[in-house]
Amino acid sequence: MELVRPTGPDHRHLAAQGTIDTFGCRRALEELIGLTCPDRAQELSERLFARFGSLGETVSARSAARIELLDGSIEVEQTFLSFRRAMTQMLKGPLMQRPIFSSDEFVLDYLRAQMAYDPIERFRVLFLNAGNELIADEVMGVGTVSAVQAWPREILKRCLDLEATAILLVHNHPSGCSKPSRADRDLTERIVKAASSLSVIVHDHLVVARKGTTSFRMAGYL
Repeated sequence: MELVRPTGPDHRHLAAQGTIDTFGCRRALEELIGLTCPDRAQELSERLFARFGSLGETVSARSAARIELLDGSIEVEQTFLSFRRAMTQMLKGPLMQRPIFSSDEFVLDYLRAQMAYDPIERFRVLFLNAGNELIADEVMGVGTVSAVQAWPREILKRCLDLEATAILLVHNHPSGCSKPSRADRDLTERIVKAASSLSVIVHDHLVVARKGTTSFRMAGYL
């Protein structure tokens, strides 16, 4: 079951909206590059968009891939890195001021910005206190384009270190499809079993992708 998916009255509306969104992304990308390289902003933005296909994927791409397309411009690359840091802090701010729930739009917006366009899979854990307030947000596993591994023992060790009483599991699918795999479900079961031995609650496991976000709890896997 997807928490987030496109909606609209018909396919013609979606097609038109896609055209508008594409134009807006191209324009935003050009303006971002124009902050440090106005003379080549249009040329470089078109080159990046042709390679990555969207503003989100361009910003989330690895620095080396961007720099190559930017003809080695460190100044423009620094602009991308600063923009990403600013967006991260802006979206993370509300998470520090309220209890964390997997269905909260603030949580979903933050996680989508962090992970939806990442070219490789990462396993992230949000560690929470008894009031479901965020203690720490940590990447516990870095994988490949199609798989990631996380170790229940290491996750529970961090729970003890941080005195966390609950966790929210998150990982991304670079393929764009947020449907959990059999391996995803097996790993979640192992983490839940290990967590229960320490009375740590696993609130949910979210799979984040470009086309949507799937909640294990809403899908009936938890």
